Amino acid sequence: TYLFAQNEKGLYMIDQHAAQERIKYEQFKVEIGQVGRVSQPLMVPILLEFSKKDSVKLEERLSLVEEFGIEMEPFGQNTFQIQSHPAWIKKGQEKAIIEEIIDFILADEKITVAKLREATAIMMSCKGSIKANHHLSEWEARQLLVDLAKCNNPYNCPHGRPVLVHLTNKDLEHLFKRIQDPHQSKRQQFE
Repeated sequence: TYLFAQNEKGLYMIDQHAAQERIKYEQFKVEIGQVGRVSQPLMVPILLEFSKKDSVKLEERLSLVEEFGIEMEPFGQNTFQIQSHPAWIKKGQEKAIIEEIIDFILADEKITVAKLREATAIMMSCKGSIKANHHLSEWEARQLLVDLAKCNNPYNCPHGRPVLVHLTNKDLEHLFKRIQDPHQSKRQQFE
């Protein structure tokens, strides 16, 4: 769940899920930002069924769905057919990812393509990241730290939680009482 690293500046505690989430978020943000450029046609269309209310809403917002890179059209009563999707959606994940994207669209009448891209990048990065108690090999841990260092913002995951906590050498020396707090009296030290 956590990685520990040390250098001349002190000790770093890294939440490996939040770190990988940040890395993937920045990658997805670039990929998803290129929506519409590369589309993946489906050999067998995906059929999605919705409630009457959601079907009406979705039909009104089809242009947003298409602008996002998903080719979709009505296919019978309350059913839609997906014919192609952005190439960044991995094989086997198409239906689940597209359903989540459509859920974002249905939940927010004022959502823009930019907000939809942002929400999708966050969702994809979270779902695709290391889960708690997942053991990383030494090579994987090192690679995670190398990739994290390349991020524009290596300090917070896309949800705003900290990725790492840094303790300076001075902080560590205080914690282990190797140096005395100048505000602490000699008597307080021994209590």
